[in-house]
Amino acid sequence: MLSLITVGVMMSACGGSSPAPPKGTTQPVGMHSPTATLLPMRSMHVDVGGYRLYMRCMGRGNPTVVFDAGLGEDLSTWNQVQPEVAQFSQACAYDRANVAPSDNRPTTIKVSAQQIARELHSLLVNAHLPGPYILVGHSLGGLFMQMFACQYRREVAGMVLVDSTHPEQALRLAAALGPAFSSEARQGFPVEGITYDDVLAMQTQVDAARGRFPQVPLTVLVRSRFTSSVHWTATQYKQAWMSLQTDLSRRSSQGKLVVAQNSGHFIQIDRPDVVIASIHEIILETQHAYRPTG
Repeated sequence: MLSLITVGVMMSACGGSSPAPPKGTTQPVGMHSPTATLLPMRSMHVDVGGYRLYMRCMGRGNPTVVFDAGLGEDLSTWNQVQPEVAQFSQACAYDRANVAPSDNRPTTIKVSAQQIARELHSLLVNAHLPGPYILVGHSLGGLFMQMFACQYRREVAGMVLVDSTHPEQALRLAAALGPAFSSEARQGFPVEGITYDDVLAMQTQVDAARGRFPQVPLTVLVRSRFTSSVHWTATQYKQAWMSLQTDLSRRSSQGKLVVAQNSGHFIQIDRPDVVIASIHEIILETQHAYRPTG
C-alpha cells in the first residue's frame, strides 16, 4: 500500500526563509528560526484503492496536522507553514488525485466531496497515521476538510480553515454580487478534472452534512484584502465574504474568526505566521484536553 520514495532532511523553510512576522505579532512557543533545525522529511506514494496519492510528512508528535490545498494547487502552497508546524508536531501535506505527483483518479469513479474525503481517509490509514487529526484546509481544500470532519468526526481533534469555501458560497455570493459572479466563477474550469458544476454539487453535499460537524476547536482565518470588478465593489465583496466566514466559525461551539491583516486569499503565503500560530494554539488546546488527570 505504501511506497517510500524519499528519505532526507529539509530545512524549516522550503526553498528559502520564511518572512518574519510583522511587528506586534508573536511566534508560537516552539517555533524555530528558518535555519535553526534540520527536519526529517518522509515522502511517500500511498495506495487508496488502485491509485496512489502523494504525501509529505515532517516532524514528530501528536496530533498529526493534515494540510489540504485549494483547487489547482499542490502541497507546495504550505511550504512556509508545514516545516514550522513540524517543529512542534507531526505535519503532513498531500496532493489530491489528479494533482501530480499523485495519480489520476480513474474515470470510472465520480468525483464528489464524499469521495475526496474517503481518499484522504484511506491515505491516512494506509500510511499508518492514526488520528485524531488537526485538519487545515485552504479554499476548496477547506470544503473537503469540512466533509472529512463530518464523515470521520471522531477522528478530528481540531480544524483551521484558511479563507475556506463555504457550503453555500456560490448561492450567497451570486445573491450578493449579482449573476455576473457565477459567470466569472465558471471561467477556468475544469481543474483537477473538476468542473464548476462539480463544485456546486460538492458544496451542496457538504451543506447536507453540516449537522454532523464535530464540536472541536475551530479557527476560521479570513483575508483582509479584497478586489473589485466592473460588477461589484471591494466593499460589497468583503461584506459577502465576511458573512460566509463568520457563519463557518459558528459551525462549532468552539469556533472563532480571525482576520489575517495584510493578506489576500492565500493567507498561508501572505501571512504564514498567522496560520502557524492558529495551528499551534489548537495543538495546545487538544493536548490539554487529552492530558490524563489524577
